Amino acid sequence: MKQINRFKSLLKATIDKQLGEILSQKPEGKKHLNYVDAITITSYVRNIFIDRLGMCPDQVAAACELSKAVLAPSAKERMKLIKAAISIGGGTAGISMIVSGVCMAAGLGAGMAAKVVALFVGASLGGPVALISIGVAVAAIAGYIALTGNPQKDTQRFIESLTEGLNRSVDAIWEEHGKELMKN
Repeated sequence: MKQINRFKSLLKATIDKQLGEILSQKPEGKKHLNYVDAITITSYVRNIFIDRLGMCPDQVAAACELSKAVLAPSAKERMKLIKAAISIGGGTAGISMIVSGVCMAAGLGAGMAAKVVALFVGASLGGPVALISIGVAVAAIAGYIALTGNPQKDTQRFIESLTEGLNRSVDAIWEEHGKELMKN
């Protein structure tokens, strides 16, 4: 158990360092993240896993897509990211806990988080007929994850969503990939 916590701490420290570098380049009074920054940070995260595993696990990719949705500049882009996360994560081991964690960190209540989890699980089981109703649910989820209008609060929601999603992703993949993740 110590190894997994150590890896999570190293991952968080690496993200914090990347975050600090991005924010240090911003002018005074504009020390918040935007969508391009979210893409940069999540790409950096994916590369950590690619460097260590030769690929980015689906759980990590889904957590990154959902986290980016928090800072997406439009409802259309949010919907695109949520759909991408569904297509990546549907049926993936541990996806329920990852989705739940990201949604709660993004500010969705427990009831909405449960609906989102059901959507992810249903996407892999429901087939083409379920995909029609998924479109309506995705639109509702995108509305809940919408920007607050406060750039600092949105930045914090993104960081919390990414951190929580990654923590839960690491929990889900640790048994299979823990040894490789701890190699330097």
